[in-house]
Amino acid sequence: MLGAVGALPPVFTEIEVNYFLLRRLLGVKTDDAKLSKVQKLAKGEILMINIGSTSTGGRIVAVKGDLAKIALTVPACTEVEEKIALSRRIDKHWRYVLRPAAGDDALGSGDGRQR
Repeated sequence: MLGAVGALPPVFTEIEVNYFLLRRLLGVKTDDAKLSKVQKLAKGEILMINIGSTSTGGRIVAVKGDLAKIALTVPACTEVEEKIALSRRIDKHWRYVLRPAAGDDALGSGDGRQR
């Protein structure tokens, strides 16, 4: 990350996100309706996280209800209210499967803030 000292947003190594699972996979056509359903998140699962214009990987540390704590593989410099997208690897392709919860259309607070 490059910028003037004190002018950059905080750097996060871990984020918390309220999410909503999509009911079906986008862009996937299957004969079996069961195969196109989106499975629940699991601890240890790897996701692709797009935060603003930054793409990074993330491992799910904890899941409780519709709240997920994700450890980022590469720290992200961002604001707390930044737009995000979460994707899961399915059949060798990254598929958009999660969206932030309604009314919570942005990045949640992160505990692993670096400064």
